[in-house]
Amino acid sequence: LCQNSCAKNMSEAKNTRPAFDIGSLQAGAKSLRETEGPAQSADAKGDAVNEEMNEMLENMYEKYSGDLDEIFEELGEDPGKAKKYPPENAKVFARKYREGFYSYIKDENRAEAK
Repeated sequence: LCQNSCAKNMSEAKNTRPAFDIGSLQAGAKSLRETEGPAQSADAKGDAVNEEMNEMLENMYEKYSGDLDEIFEELGEDPGKAKKYPPENAKVFARKYREGFYSYIKDENRAEAK
């Protein structure tokens, strides 16, 4: 039953052209240009605070030789995300921690529902 109609559909599909052609894609790609990322903060005071925090976090990472349980115990936070996505080194740890990568979003309504 399906053999005839399926074979016919497959042979028709082989003979059809895609909805685009590679020449159009390449021409479109040539017209793309690089853009700048978001502007960095020019606030020197904020940069100094970030650098100081990074240094503190990097020192903590080194102090505990990258032991995430110890680091997060000192910070008083849950190491779950850091253990799931461990940082490669102290600089990466400091940046990700400062940017909130290792933080959990607290949803009180969700906790109450359980």
